[in-house]
Amino acid sequence: MMRSPVALSIWAGLLALATIGSLAVKDALASAPQVELAGKTNAAIAATLRGQGFAVRVEPHRFQSWIFFGTRGACRIAARDAVNAAHYTEAFREQMAGVGSVRYLYRGNRSVGPPELTALVYRLVPRSLDRFGVHVARSAPVAVATSSGCPDGDFGLERIAVAP
Repeated sequence: MMRSPVALSIWAGLLALATIGSLAVKDALASAPQVELAGKTNAAIAATLRGQGFAVRVEPHRFQSWIFFGTRGACRIAARDAVNAAHYTEAFREQMAGVGSVRYLYRGNRSVGPPELTALVYRLVPRSLDRFGVHVARSAPVAVATSSGCPDGDFGLERIAVAP
C-alpha cells in the first residue's frame, strides 16, 4: 500500500522532531564534562603532594594531562592524570624519564601499564548516575614516576577520586 507524499513528509517530520528531542534530553542529562573532572584531578594531585611537604611545579600541556613535579629533599616525583594514558603511554614515559620509571596507580593498585579497561568499567556507573543527577566520586588513574631518593610507596596518589 502506497502512502501519500504528505503522509510521508509528516512521518519524516515527526521522526526528525523525536530525534532532536531525544538529543536535547540526552544533552541536558549529560555526564559531567571531562574538563571539569580533569581540573579537579589536577587539584587533587597537587594538594596530595603539597600536603606531604613537596614543593610542586606544574608543567601544563595543551593536549595531554599536566605534569606535577614535586621535590622534597632527595625525593623527586612526577605525577599526572592518566585517564587517557593509553593514547600517550610513550609520551608519558619520555616526559617523565628524567625522574624515573612510570607506573600507574588506580583504586589502590599499581601496574606498569595504564589501567584502561578497569578504569572504563569503573567510570560507567558514575557516568550513568550523572545522567539522573546523582553525582558520585570516581577514582582517577594517576601516572607516577619517582626518583631513587624517594621512599617506597605511592604517596597517597593511588586513591585519588573526584566528583563533579
